[in-house]
Amino acid sequence: MSLQLNGHRVRLNTSVEDRQLAEDLFYAWKAEIARARWLGVPTPDGDHPVAELITQYLKMVTPRKSSSSQERDRIILARFATRWGTLLLRDLTTLLIEHYLAERIAQVSFATVSKELGILKAAFRCAIRWGWASRSPFLGIVLNQEGTARARWLSEDEETRLLLHCVGSLRDIVIVGLDTGLRPGNLVELQCAWVQPAPASLIIPREQTKTKKLAITVPLTMRAAGIVHRYLESTRSEHLFVSKAGRPYTCAAVNRALQRAAVKAGISNICVYTLRHTFISRLVQAGVSLPEVAALAGHQDIRMTMRYAHLAPQHLRNSIATLEARRIARSDPISTNLG
Repeated sequence: MSLQLNGHRVRLNTSVEDRQLAEDLFYAWKAEIARARWLGVPTPDGDHPVAELITQYLKMVTPRKSSSSQERDRIILARFATRWGTLLLRDLTTLLIEHYLAERIAQVSFATVSKELGILKAAFRCAIRWGWASRSPFLGIVLNQEGTARARWLSEDEETRLLLHCVGSLRDIVIVGLDTGLRPGNLVELQCAWVQPAPASLIIPREQTKTKKLAITVPLTMRAAGIVHRYLESTRSEHLFVSKAGRPYTCAAVNRALQRAAVKAGISNICVYTLRHTFISRLVQAGVSLPEVAALAGHQDIRMTMRYAHLAPQHLRNSIATLEARRIARSDPISTNLG
């Protein structure tokens, strides 16, 4: 094959004896040269190391998350960088991920390992968007980041006992968490700009929500509004809850303090997320409709809210009673004759 390129004659040997095949190779070569001239040389599919993807994700995507999520990304992605960092993206296969899943699930819950792999899965979505890869090794792998265990929530008695052993800002954070159901990151890093004075409510910006799709509006109870406005009057930070040094608390620090208070109160198996579960559970138990609960909780998928539906069996009985009353009112002759 012979072509004139940039003033120089370039010759290549096809190494084939079939003339038609040689001509096909020649035309493919010309097409590749034309494409490179007008569109640039394409990056070989999956030709980036996993470590490079992790570094780029931490640089481009992680900073847009809350501080607690940023720390989580760094810790979890460091694990994957150690394990698969030298592999090219195309060499990280579904089978390797399945092996990791089987190995890790012997140490932690399925929900935990799902959250870990969920971060790497998000990084691969970015790789596809950036043109670094054409496929994700997570295709066909089902992850469950919420778990299947019953959501732990506080009874009225447990709340009273817990608050007796929470002091200072911890008590205020717990009350606001119980009355708003904010996710731990939004609760601990609650920003003053999110507070709306009239009517008293919080508006969590879309960028600070889990799905990054819609802002969340949460009306404040009287006791939560009292706490929020008391802090607004004294804080000099953009965050509502800050330490004596003026720095916002971390979820880990609040979680440790909460668990110490829980031990003193004789309460087990709770964390900061328990406050959110309690908020949602109490709404359902109070008879609030599931779509309204979903809106207050910031659930984009009603299936998330349905995990709490078993807490309100009375509504199912009321629905059947309504159906029964309708039948009686109609005096259905068929049911009468069968009697």
